[in-house]
Amino acid sequence: MTSNRALDGFKNEDEFVIKLNSNKEHPFWKTINLTDNKKIYFVRVVGSKLSKLTNKKIPCKADVFVSEIDLDINELKSNKYLIKENQKLKFINKLPQTGISIKMNKTNYQIDKCSMDKFVKRFDDKYLFVGATTYNKNINELKYNHTVLERTETTWKEFGNYFKSEILKKVNIDTDFNEEHANILQKIKTESNKKIKSMALDSPKILDSLYKGSDEFNDPYCATWLLIDNKLTKEIPKDLKVTKGSSNKGRNPQVEFKPA
Repeated sequence: MTSNRALDGFKNEDEFVIKLNSNKEHPFWKTINLTDNKKIYFVRVVGSKLSKLTNKKIPCKADVFVSEIDLDINELKSNKYLIKENQKLKFINKLPQTGISIKMNKTNYQIDKCSMDKFVKRFDDKYLFVGATTYNKNINELKYNHTVLERTETTWKEFGNYFKSEILKKVNIDTDFNEEHANILQKIKTESNKKIKSMALDSPKILDSLYKGSDEFNDPYCATWLLIDNKLTKEIPKDLKVTKGSSNKGRNPQVEFKPA
């Protein structure tokens, strides 16, 4: 790990850009090997970018990147050293391998929010995604699983076959869900999350996709660098946890990855 002792923390991406642009001697400039930095500046990413995994515009991995800019110092000062990429400035060259994903707190940030299309591209298994996104705790919410399966184009028979459950294979729209269904679905979710985590940690490619998005976004919108606990590093953490994202009663199922 590349460890840097920064004298100050960062509350948000804007603050990061301001501090680095106003202090060209900040140690992070040296970390990314850009000490010859008179005409280059950090820029805050604005808007969604095209995902090569889903062919949709979504938030990218990098929060900031470095660009060569034809910029008058007085204009920089008038903007209080904050530069956003939607400003009307002359961006000459967006420097590759300068994208940074800024994580504010190791226990509070989100690594990735994964739709089914993106999940299948990464893990090549639709049913693990369905298993991880099912409702299973509150019996009154088990009905939302009809929507989860509908949105993932999965039948109860297919789902039951994959997880070897005769009871789930027989579920239909008229099924009166009970505690037995909840227990089975809870075991399936636990099993799915455990397998997803294992597959991610065993695959440098999947981990890179989750943290840095090298396979998903064009440079510099992928994250070459990670800022975690105020340390700038290229090293990806060796652990994570898998959770069910908020799916709006099954209408938008997602798997979330968070720090362990």
